[in-house]
Amino acid sequence: MRPLTSGRLKALRRGPRAGGQALALAADPLNRRILRGTSGRIVNMEGEQYTLSEEGREALFVAAAIERWLGHAPGGPIEFESAAAERAVAALVGGWSTAVVHGLAREPMTSAELNAAIDGLGRRRLRGRLRAMHGAGLVEALGEGKDALYAMTDWLRRGIAPLIAAARLELEQGMEGATPVDGSDVEAGFRMALALVELPEELSGVCSLRIKLDERREGSPNGVTARIERGAVVSCEAGAEQDADAWALGSLDGWLDTVIDPYAKAVRTGGDAWLTDALISAIHTTLFGARGR
Repeated sequence: MRPLTSGRLKALRRGPRAGGQALALAADPLNRRILRGTSGRIVNMEGEQYTLSEEGREALFVAAAIERWLGHAPGGPIEFESAAAERAVAALVGGWSTAVVHGLAREPMTSAELNAAIDGLGRRRLRGRLRAMHGAGLVEALGEGKDALYAMTDWLRRGIAPLIAAARLELEQGMEGATPVDGSDVEAGFRMALALVELPEELSGVCSLRIKLDERREGSPNGVTARIERGAVVSCEAGAEQDADAWALGSLDGWLDTVIDPYAKAVRTGGDAWLTDALISAIHTTLFGARGR
């Protein structure tokens, strides 16, 4: 069995991981129709006047991120209000909440390796997750039988965009029952995004990207160190490298805002400014498009 690059992952037995709850709500076609119907207007109902709240606007943004993701499906764009979209979102949330996504973000694995890497999941539950994710086009099987390697597709990597948008909604609105972002979410998110970015060919160096999840507590921030050679991310390891050429550090809400809208500039940077600016800009452009909201 190949060694993992960092520690064991924890599957959630109840409820989705960070972002999953808001993602499922925003993916509901009825919810989106209601929010769209009140956007930009005042609705009179039973003698009371209603207008779209900030939470509602954020939920519409999450729905837009889902729709953009569905547009990149490997078999062609998927309609938001379709059974295929429902299956895809359910497979994404399920894979994220059981940490299958987190394991595959590190490297392709066999089902036995995934089972060993994820604490509390179990073989039967894992098989169900892999079937759903494979059927939706989120993972591919390399080989057959028990020795088959499961690898995430680029479409699954792009799924981190709606999860980021949904995690920000949960954080800003303090949604009841939402699960806080943890270190494994941070690592997986950076790995997924960095595997997709396109950078100038003349760019090389080592950059640490770190998030301080709890400003009230002491301790090392969570994150990754990326090594770039001639515009390609050739490695991405958990943790910070002391001799990195550049670094970016910020709070969770600061990073969420900056990745979604780079004009926010809510993270601190040091070292090679071109390297950090290029990486952050590439993450935003890849996941959310050329402009902020």
